[in-house]
Amino acid sequence: MIGNINCDIDIDSLEIKDVIDIKLLQKFQDNFAESMGIASITVDKSGNPVTTPSSYTSFCIDFVHSTTIGDNRCAECHRKGGEEAARTGKPYIYTCHAGLIDFAAPILIEGKQIGTILGGQVLTKSPEKSRYMQIAKEIDVDEDKLVESVEKIKILTEKNVAAAAEVLFIVANALSKIGYEELKLKMISKSLEIEVLKKDLLLEESNKYNQLKTQFFSTISHELKTPINIISSSLQLLEKLYKDSSFTFTAETFSKYSKVMKQNCHRLIRVINNVVDMNKIEVGFLSLHLKNNNIVKVIEDITLSIVEYARLKNINIVFDTEIEEKITAFDEEQFERIMLNLLSNSIKFTKPGGNIDVTICDKKEHIFISVKDTGDGIPQDMLEKIFNTFTQVDASFRRHAEGSGIGLSLVKSLVKMHEGEISVISQLGVGSQFTIKLPVKLIDSESNAHKDRDLNYHVENTKIEFSDIYFD
Repeated sequence: MIGNINCDIDIDSLEIKDVIDIKLLQKFQDNFAESMGIASITVDKSGNPVTTPSSYTSFCIDFVHSTTIGDNRCAECHRKGGEEAARTGKPYIYTCHAGLIDFAAPILIEGKQIGTILGGQVLTKSPEKSRYMQIAKEIDVDEDKLVESVEKIKILTEKNVAAAAEVLFIVANALSKIGYEELKLKMISKSLEIEVLKKDLLLEESNKYNQLKTQFFSTISHELKTPINIISSSLQLLEKLYKDSSFTFTAETFSKYSKVMKQNCHRLIRVINNVVDMNKIEVGFLSLHLKNNNIVKVIEDITLSIVEYARLKNINIVFDTEIEEKITAFDEEQFERIMLNLLSNSIKFTKPGGNIDVTICDKKEHIFISVKDTGDGIPQDMLEKIFNTFTQVDASFRRHAEGSGIGLSLVKSLVKMHEGEISVISQLGVGSQFTIKLPVKLIDSESNAHKDRDLNYHVENTKIEFSDIYFD
């Protein structure tokens, strides 16, 4: 299972401190240097020290490194020694510019160098006085004192130097390997945590989806079952009355039950249309038929078509516009659904004696369409959710207004398809205001001739969209 987790590490970007505890390395280096009498320091792959020097000789500290020339020469020796060690992948022993025996042991991760342990500052034979007097002249230090300090340097056999370099090499690389494996385990652990988190999120989303699906089927079942039951009951009553020889069947009786059945047929059409169109939008099959048209006139006609519904509910509707004409490209049929849905909601949740204001504001590049009511309002915690599919402010079947919870989600999708935006502000007990921000644009088309439609054009669609509003 772990093998399938992606724990790739960019070794080129690794530093010694990423895989080795520097404090532990320093302690080991100090103890080794003191016991063996061999100086040591650890540097990164750029040559910068990561530990402090251990058991450095006076010869190096007080004389060679005390001058710029000597310090630069030392740095160059260390660099070349480290490069050779990295090239061969094993300790490299060499004689430094000041005549001492040094070594470079590479610290490797999968064959790539991440640092170097430098050691030495020893001799394998007695120093030649004349050679060190010449070195003193070259680096500009006191000749006698330099010779005196070199004579105090420990003399080891070449075998002991090689063994010391090998020990440092083995231990440092063991530490780096352990640290690297720990780093991989940490990354695997982190990857596993992320995978678990992702799966938890997927599970949570799946549960939410299943809940929504369950809620959807419950709501749709109710929305379909209720009108079907009403239609079925009305038909049964009509049949019973028709067969009852003692009852005088009149046109008024037929009209009464016919009206009930027709309204509930409209409810069924509305629910089915919404579900089908939401599915079309989700899979990208619903397209707009844009035409250049006077949107002010269209919205005014739609608003006027529902005045009678509002009057029956004793609700006052006011249409107000800054402009009489604004030609822009939009799908009149879909925009009618947008407006009828918003107006239907306002009528559902506005009590008798309330007001609904439909206003249009022209902002040149955009047109703002607002539907404001004095209805029940929407809780603040629901404002971000009401445009989600199947969301209802009051989702219980005993709510005082019917609805599948699809309408506002469909409205938002249709507005977005028009490259517009819809927003809402609301306060419980005060009312709600939905605002559409629609870009003004024109398209090139031979079929863009403006058609004036009378109010009858909107009547049938209004009946469908308002079919779940009941009047006393």
